[in-house]
Amino acid sequence: MNRRFILPIIGIFILLICACGSKDNASRPQWGYLLAFTDDSCYCIGYNDQPLFAQPFTNTSLYYNDIASVQSRDGKWGFINRKGEFRLPAVYEKATVFSEGMAWVIKKGNMPSAINEKGDVKISLRETICVRVFHEGHAAYCANKKNIRLWGFLDKNGNETIKAQYRDVKDFHMGLAAVQENAGGLWGYINLKGELVIPHQYPEASSFNDEGTALVKSDEQHLVINREGTVLQKLPYKKATPDGMWNCVKNEQGWGWCNDKGEVAVTPQFEEVRPFGKADLAPVKIRGKWGYVDRKGKVTIKRQFTEAYPFIEGRAAVKVGIVWGFIDEKGVFIVNPQYEYIPQDYLYQALGIGTALSTLHIE
Repeated sequence: MNRRFILPIIGIFILLICACGSKDNASRPQWGYLLAFTDDSCYCIGYNDQPLFAQPFTNTSLYYNDIASVQSRDGKWGFINRKGEFRLPAVYEKATVFSEGMAWVIKKGNMPSAINEKGDVKISLRETICVRVFHEGHAAYCANKKNIRLWGFLDKNGNETIKAQYRDVKDFHMGLAAVQENAGGLWGYINLKGELVIPHQYPEASSFNDEGTALVKSDEQHLVINREGTVLQKLPYKKATPDGMWNCVKNEQGWGWCNDKGEVAVTPQFEEVRPFGKADLAPVKIRGKWGYVDRKGKVTIKRQFTEAYPFIEGRAAVKVGIVWGFIDEKGVFIVNPQYEYIPQDYLYQALGIGTALSTLHIE
């Protein structure tokens, strides 16, 4: 497993446009700990560098409602509690995290199923290629219809609530989901009843954020729209990705940020950037090395890292050479660089793109 869990930066950053989440679901992990791996073991570390537990896992999620998905050395998946003890044994070939009280799993010889936190099977699937965790009572799923892969949504009884008819979909947030029409490939938005409330008209579209806005692309420009589809801002940049109320933007000079009014907040000048999220510092790449800037664009932690990720509760995962550690907002190591890799789910959450274990691929 080891370092292949860490996606190349370009691939991860592109995923920002797909950011999605909702209250009380898998996009909202619990914090108060750090996760790192070395020698095929998982180390759960307190914020003051105190060991909480070490277990022979090769992959793990963060905790969602006090449950984490883990992969044992034999490749099987199970679920643990906050002490690192198995709550459900590692008997599954594949597994997602729990979201809204349910997780998708596959046992050898069985159909893909949704289980509750006791391990009871609540839904069994047929003729499904992949399925995602529940968001706002809906799970996106993909079926093979006459050799065409189409997406729809299921409810918690396993009933199809929105017909599989889309080329692609994103999860529900704020009562809306971005959906891509099969014929023309343009994106629009549907409500929880499956009604099209914003027409298919965008080549690209993000999920709505907690403030009720989404970033879309139209006619070679990026737009910020509200839930009614009204254009709030026009962003004159080659590329743009959501970052809370701000947006990461790129022009000929490089990457920077614009604020919620579309005004330049941090002058585009960096080779690459990663989001602020809720923090006051963001990672930026300068001449091949990563450092951090504040919201005025001032470099506060000098360029020195091979990799650097956004701060979560005042801690950030950074890579020095080939090993990982964690720093505070002054750039001081609170966990010395000594670990082989950081789990993908931690990095996904730091980047604000939800959980890395949200989809069960059945094929």
